[in-house]
Amino acid sequence: MRLQALTKCAAVAGALALPFAAVVPGAAATTGGAGSAVAISAGGPVAVPPTPAVTSDAQRPVRKSVVELPPNPIVEARLLNAAAWSGHARASVADLRLLKLGLRASLVTAKCENGNGVSHLVKATLNGRTLKADAAPNTAVTVNLTGVGAATVTLNRHVRDKDGNLTVTAIEVSATVAGQTQTISIASATCGKGAQPGEPGQPPSGPSDPSDPGAPSTPTTPPSAAPIPTPITGDLPVTG
Repeated sequence: MRLQALTKCAAVAGALALPFAAVVPGAAATTGGAGSAVAISAGGPVAVPPTPAVTSDAQRPVRKSVVELPPNPIVEARLLNAAAWSGHARASVADLRLLKLGLRASLVTAKCENGNGVSHLVKATLNGRTLKADAAPNTAVTVNLTGVGAATVTLNRHVRDKDGNLTVTAIEVSATVAGQTQTISIASATCGKGAQPGEPGQPPSGPSDPSDPGAPSTPTTPPSAAPIPTPITGDLPVTG
């Protein structure tokens, strides 16, 4: 049964990865700066390095994958994926479990494209309560942890920096443990805005000058006047 569940999650994650090759923008239209993605990371009393993590400004996606998150006391996950290219980033995590928090999800995904981002949850629950698959940006839920205190779970977290780059994180957990802040980020993608028409790297959006192809040209020299005809006198024979 476990193998079947992992196989199903792998198929779903693989299907989500298919658009990577299909939507790669052309060289002339890709000026959104580097994209970056992280499947899972944690900071605080228990640290989990970004796994996997990728940053790229290439024209085609650069991908990294990990079959299973290394053992740690706070989070379990499998089939971790991260992909990034210029102006784009995507991250996904399958079979997620934060047992002390009572958080589970079959699949967690986040994507960012040209300064816009979304996230999606599949079969996600928090202490038995079903979480919305497509939560509004920065939806926060408070959970009480026995012996620890309150923890905040933010769904579809959006953070934009001063340069307009967006970071979308599908699930972010923040709690105070022994006077220190513990954070856990699940499926995080960062991207910048793509260039607008007329900016470097983009083709012009309209005709360049009055000399459009197909437009009639204006003659520079007017044609000379035709000579005045000279009348000829004579008889025209008529038969009949």
